[in-house]
Amino acid sequence: MSTTKIHAWRSELRGGIESALQGIPMLLTPSLLSVGILGALAAGAGLWGTLLAITFIPVLRLWFRGSSAVIAGPRIASTATYAALVLNMALLASDAPVRSNAVLTLSQLRMGLAAASVMYLIASFLILLSGLLRLGRVFKMIPTPVTSGISNGTALILLVLAAHKVDAGGVAAGLTAATMLAVHLAWPPVQRRLHLLRFLPTVVMVLLSGLLCVMLLGGLHVESEAASGGQDPVQWMSAALWPSLHGVHLGVLIKQGIPATITLALVMVLETFTAASTMEIRFGARFSADRELIALGGANMVGALVGSLPCSGSPVYSVAARLSGGRGRMTSFVCFAVSGIGLAFLNPWLMALPAGLAAGLLILQSTMMVSPAFLESLSQVVHTRRWTRPQASDLGFWITVVISLVGFFGNLIWATFAGVGLSCLVVLRRVSANLTARWVYLDGVRSRRIRTLAEADALTHLAHHVGVLRMTGHLFFGNSARITQLADELDEDCICAVIDVSAVQDADPSGRDAVLWLVRALKERNLQVVIAGLSKCRVPSLQTALDSVPVLDQCIDLDRGLERCEEWVLQNATALPRAQAARVVEGNSLLRGLDEDEITAVLMVAEERQVEAGMALFRKDDPSNGVWMLQSGQVSILAGAGASSMRLATFGPGQFVGEMGLIDGNTRSATVTADTPVQAVLLDNQGIAALVRDHPQAALKITRNIARELSQRVRSTSAVLAQEWETPSAVWGDSMLSVVNK
Repeated sequence: MSTTKIHAWRSELRGGIESALQGIPMLLTPSLLSVGILGALAAGAGLWGTLLAITFIPVLRLWFRGSSAVIAGPRIASTATYAALVLNMALLASDAPVRSNAVLTLSQLRMGLAAASVMYLIASFLILLSGLLRLGRVFKMIPTPVTSGISNGTALILLVLAAHKVDAGGVAAGLTAATMLAVHLAWPPVQRRLHLLRFLPTVVMVLLSGLLCVMLLGGLHVESEAASGGQDPVQWMSAALWPSLHGVHLGVLIKQGIPATITLALVMVLETFTAASTMEIRFGARFSADRELIALGGANMVGALVGSLPCSGSPVYSVAARLSGGRGRMTSFVCFAVSGIGLAFLNPWLMALPAGLAAGLLILQSTMMVSPAFLESLSQVVHTRRWTRPQASDLGFWITVVISLVGFFGNLIWATFAGVGLSCLVVLRRVSANLTARWVYLDGVRSRRIRTLAEADALTHLAHHVGVLRMTGHLFFGNSARITQLADELDEDCICAVIDVSAVQDADPSGRDAVLWLVRALKERNLQVVIAGLSKCRVPSLQTALDSVPVLDQCIDLDRGLERCEEWVLQNATALPRAQAARVVEGNSLLRGLDEDEITAVLMVAEERQVEAGMALFRKDDPSNGVWMLQSGQVSILAGAGASSMRLATFGPGQFVGEMGLIDGNTRSATVTADTPVQAVLLDNQGIAALVRDHPQAALKITRNIARELSQRVRSTSAVLAQEWETPSAVWGDSMLSVVNK
């Protein structure tokens, strides 16, 4: 065997062992959680289900072609959900009342487990079916606050169970649990300082410290009912439990248990996708969402038949294995084997686990489940004493709070439903608010066309003659009614409207028909309607539908649509000078501050040029041949070389373009075209070189004027775009500095 293969085998072995050691709390906590929710009689069922969930079911998941980067095992949230499901099924299947402390009798427990295994089977089948129907991307869209809320609610349940253990064990149990928590927090910094201690995992040191405290403090208190759990584990197989449902109406149980079944399926999927996303973000391990659903559902269907606890992807196992060098399936198999042997070894000891040690393990697991992002947000809220903030992240924070409280005071089933429901409402509210939220007018947005003072004043007074509607995101049945309402919300003074559809990402038949209805309603009011950005729209069905509307003007982007509407408004205005007056070259902003002799020197080396409308002064990627000083006419700055390119700005008499080539000497990065006949003066590179040589003071003043003009353009453009176009000013400022002024 080659050295490379030996090294790979060692890495796989080390990764499997390390992940198994890091997952020791996951071996013990499911049984403790089952006992805490269902009573001490559930200890045997918890051990049997945990053993299957850390050995047999994960192997089946890999056999179903689940990602080898994700190692599966029993998770606390799904275990708590399943335990709540067992309790609910026991209540429904048994006519005998459950004691007030929610501890089940043996017959109730067996009936609850039998009925819950059927619901677990249905939940696993739903997961498998979702993968076969290729719904993986849908589940990946479930927001993280739902997952965080479920984890936080489960963590609170674990803390309550730990408090009960401490109350039963007394002071010794409390000191043991506190010591274990202190070691859990202090050991990682110690490892970072002392490299020789890196081979001792934190969880091992936590357990050793707990055992030491138990021996020193004599905290060997064992709850009196714990011993009753030591029964033959095979009796907890589902096939052995189903006869206990004889005489029970199974259809009624399934009908009553459907909400909990769907919740269990969601929790299992969320846990697996959280683990997979963690591996994808931290280590770049790719995974197929649909394949993961098939593997997860298929493996857990078998688990439901043999009495396993729900098994889902574990970030603790997966991250520990990857950090230790494990990459392939061998790492998973080693982890499963070591975990199974460890649980079998700990089985007798777990039945008589000291209260303090059990409390410490529960606290340790709860700290690992609380979302760090939630704790950070909570710390900020407490520190600033501000309970409401405008940031979008606050919505996720409050959703997490609601789910945590519902999961703690109610149950995780209703918490999950509440989380998914609240998240859907928030998403729909935001989508509806962003989509065609309201009309804006020329007092809020203008085209980039340069205007005379008289034209600008007229557009200001007639601002509400042009309505602007910017559609973004998804047009679907959820906001189609809102779209149809917009026709009645348009200002009565409007004579034309611009509808920008360039940012529409998707449109179902309801959304498409709503847009067509809106356009026809506006046309019936005899408005000039312009559709902007249709060629850039990524929805072919919407393009086809709008193309079919007769006498509908189209523009390549919103800027040109605004310009067309502004022209219509100005045509209806009275006695407006439509063209800017020509300005002598001496008044050009490039020559500001130069005396008569210096201006004469500049004109001696400059050349007069005339450009017809539609022609280019220069094109993108052309060599820089100098600076153009505009005397009459108007020009547009285009981002590309074609006429359909986005217009970045317009300039008129008294301004100059093309100055960036003078500064950096690079080729043109934008195209400048004449919108009207243009008369200009070109100060080419040879003339500039002559000025530098013969009139250095004039050249220095010109350079200062260029810098001043660039600064003013960037400031004004950034402010306008940030306010009117809702685009970050820094981004637009950089683009204008490097593109527009070429």
